[in-house]
Amino acid sequence: MADSVVQSTVSNLLGRTIDLLMNEVNLLRGVDDQVRTLQGELRWIHAFLGDANAVMLKEGDDRLQVLLSEFRDIAYDAEDAIDAFILKVASVRNRGFWGLVKRSVGIFSETRHRHLVGTEIQNINSRISAIRERSCTYGVQSIAGTSTTNRQPRLGWRRSYAHEEEDVVGLDKDIKKLVAELTNKKGRARVVSIVGMGGSGKTILARKLYNHVDIKKHFECQAWVSISQELDSRDLLINIVTKTTSPSDEKRKLIQKMSTEDLVIEVHNFLKQKTYLVVLDDVWENKVWDELRPAFPSENMGSKLIITTQIQNVAPHADPNGFVHTPRSLTDEEAWKLLLQKVKGVIRDDRREEANRFHELGKEMVKKCSGLPLAIVVLGGLLAAKKSLEEWKKVSQNIGVQLRKAGKEGSHECGQLFSVLTLSYDNLPYYLKPCFLYLGAFPGDSKIRVKPLIRMWIAEGFISSSSPQIDREETLEQAGEAYLQDLIQRNLIQVAEMDTTGRPKSCLMHDLLRDLCLQKAREESFLEVCSSSKPTIAPNARRIAVHFGDNADYTKRSLLGLEKSRVRSLLCFGSICELSKSEWKIVCTNLPLLRVLHLQVDLFRCSNLFGDHLLPKRIGNLYLLKYLGLANRNRLEFPQSLGNLRGLQTLDVRSSIVGRASLSWYYAGGEVVQKMKQLRYFHFGRLWIDGSDFKVGGLENLQCLKHVEARDWMARNLRHLTNLQKLGIGDIKNVEQLKAVLESPCIISDGLESFHLDLSINLEEYPSLEQLSRCRNLSKLNIRGKIREEVQLQLQLPPCLTKLSLIGSKLWDQDPMAALEKLPFLKFLLLGEHSYKGTQMTCSANGFPQLQQLQMEHLPRLKEWIVEEGTMPHLKHLMIYGCQELRMIPEGLKFITTLQELKIWHMPVEFENRVRKVDNRDAEATSDPHQGADHYKIRHIPTVMIKRGSEFEECRLSFST
Repeated sequence: MADSVVQSTVSNLLGRTIDLLMNEVNLLRGVDDQVRTLQGELRWIHAFLGDANAVMLKEGDDRLQVLLSEFRDIAYDAEDAIDAFILKVASVRNRGFWGLVKRSVGIFSETRHRHLVGTEIQNINSRISAIRERSCTYGVQSIAGTSTTNRQPRLGWRRSYAHEEEDVVGLDKDIKKLVAELTNKKGRARVVSIVGMGGSGKTILARKLYNHVDIKKHFECQAWVSISQELDSRDLLINIVTKTTSPSDEKRKLIQKMSTEDLVIEVHNFLKQKTYLVVLDDVWENKVWDELRPAFPSENMGSKLIITTQIQNVAPHADPNGFVHTPRSLTDEEAWKLLLQKVKGVIRDDRREEANRFHELGKEMVKKCSGLPLAIVVLGGLLAAKKSLEEWKKVSQNIGVQLRKAGKEGSHECGQLFSVLTLSYDNLPYYLKPCFLYLGAFPGDSKIRVKPLIRMWIAEGFISSSSPQIDREETLEQAGEAYLQDLIQRNLIQVAEMDTTGRPKSCLMHDLLRDLCLQKAREESFLEVCSSSKPTIAPNARRIAVHFGDNADYTKRSLLGLEKSRVRSLLCFGSICELSKSEWKIVCTNLPLLRVLHLQVDLFRCSNLFGDHLLPKRIGNLYLLKYLGLANRNRLEFPQSLGNLRGLQTLDVRSSIVGRASLSWYYAGGEVVQKMKQLRYFHFGRLWIDGSDFKVGGLENLQCLKHVEARDWMARNLRHLTNLQKLGIGDIKNVEQLKAVLESPCIISDGLESFHLDLSINLEEYPSLEQLSRCRNLSKLNIRGKIREEVQLQLQLPPCLTKLSLIGSKLWDQDPMAALEKLPFLKFLLLGEHSYKGTQMTCSANGFPQLQQLQMEHLPRLKEWIVEEGTMPHLKHLMIYGCQELRMIPEGLKFITTLQELKIWHMPVEFENRVRKVDNRDAEATSDPHQGADHYKIRHIPTVMIKRGSEFEECRLSFST
């Protein structure tokens, strides 16, 4: 396959040269001809790579790989030349006062830098021309341009057969359910899709179904077809005809001569007379179905098709009303049982102590397979050939490396596993590959927050407005969400959490896919991960992820040892040792081309990352920085030099303790942020920053501003922020400040999606909040502070709300649920401390049609809560916290069968005792009428958690019906 990083880098460079030529004419005066020539050469490289990537390459032909390696070096050098030039010019232009005094020096420097970059680009153009000549001489272009019809499909290990038998565990229920679905004679022919990541057991399950005795009795004819990534519909149709009709030799010859259209008719005419089952194994694209669909008659009662695929959108495309099954991961017990089947004879039960140690190692390794059947089978095959504990220990130390090694040495099963996973990667379009490889920077088994990830992709240039696949009408963030959804659809990453709008909030990557990701990233010089197990950093790494652990000091020395690196991203995770100001000076000096700096360290285990709480002044020299994320900081102050980061798009110190006392605007200056004209995302965690000298006027690109205290800055600045989508304003003390917020363009123009409003005191006058009801895109609303009674009567909430938090609002005595339960899309509701001052609350039938999470906290007068049957039909999580007067759990909870979790925190002991199960019996069997009296209302809830006492002791109770 053509090098994905080269193609992505070239694509980004094309966009950047276009932007430079259009927007920086003065900057490029004297070198614009060289840049235009480079742009033309880059177009040629991009077209060539697209052609090479469209076909499968012959195994063992090294010519194209040599060419791709040269292209990679050229693309990186061109990127470095342009970035270094911009960096040098920016350093001259950011001299401030002394730059004006020494203007002549600045002009001379810019001229000298232009000459140097012009010479460098000219050399790069010459190198490209030389490569083009060599590629013609050695016939490399003809290799890339060879038609796919002249090539053998690169199926490798992936060709599957219906008759293969494999050990299976934990599939009995799945097989029973799917056999019932397949043998259901009601309705027209329909598609049963088995969808899951590579190695999840899709083909094994389909094979078990295909060979099942009930299936063979039900269907008159069957066919199993393995789909390659190179679709040849004619060959597939010949395969189906041959398997379903069992033709004579003479008929076979006729079939071979038929056109594709005639084959479709032949298959259709035969199958319409039969009850058929056809399996299409390993479908990668919708066009496979589109090519074959006319051959399958749909009028046959009871006929079925089975499709196995890694791509989630293949299933609804084939049949919008079809049956979709996703193989589940094996439990630890099932995984261990499957492994034992593969290592028979290795563990000797007559040596109990040794057998126990084998068991410990085996179970430990099985967990690293995360329930993936093929991974467990491969691991079992690898361990079956190793008879000693020492050999098992060696495998256990690094399973991914051991599996890859076994695959290279010819192990069929290991080769199959990594062939499956590699195909998943190879099948990605070039622009998604760097996005996938970037995921390898994050620690294994950790949840990756989606929004910061997308902003890092944007900062790196993987997503840009010049990308041809980006819709001109969508924002870069929307394009990033589409990229992420594509990776999810392909089962390369998994959704860990969803937000209230139904979009992914965090994601996970399977360990073996992460191993593949890191392997590909190293091969393409894309990313290097530095950790306690691998504390050294390759000098040519363009992105570095540092996972600090027990060997943090050694890892730190490796980081400080980088000299004038070409690194574009530095991401740090884990507990980290302290870096002094001088050490941070080294880091900032040695990594001048950084675009992303993300520091996420353990707040409770690390010493202070910045010894004096002040970001080093040298951070202002990172002129190309577009993303600055400082998570979990104890305390932080910003230097004046931060204003040099004119291209910064994201400034995120989420979860940091950055409050009125700890953030010094003496250093950060009111004008610092205002200089960042490209700033799109400005987030200061949950605490509010002092807005006394806050200036953001002119930041027309700003989309997120959270959280800033209300001050006089709002009247001057808010009217300029026309693109705000998320806004958090706190400490509102007078009606003028509140009016400035409610009359801001983002609210008037319906652009706001998330709004946090903090009212610090009771306002004597109170403007109407009716404007909020007109925000048609507002999905998340958080109001903290008392809402006056006359305004409550007029309070209208936008119907599109999915998340609502009310804290300290002291709502009227009249039950607020009557109004709130009518919100049609509400999924999350928090009635926080003193949000309601009444004694009774009722959730009526048919109310809260979409609510999934309800939290009631510190409602001091609430005594009775009535839940009618039919309310909250989708509720999953319920939390009752500190409602000291509430007498009992409502009777209606027993009707909410969707409840998965109930949290009862800091409630009276009497309340807690009512929900407990007593001596394994319900309350009817006890002498105390209150002990366990409410248990029957909640015994269907899988998990009940009770937190109580000064020690915050937590009891987890699992109830089952």
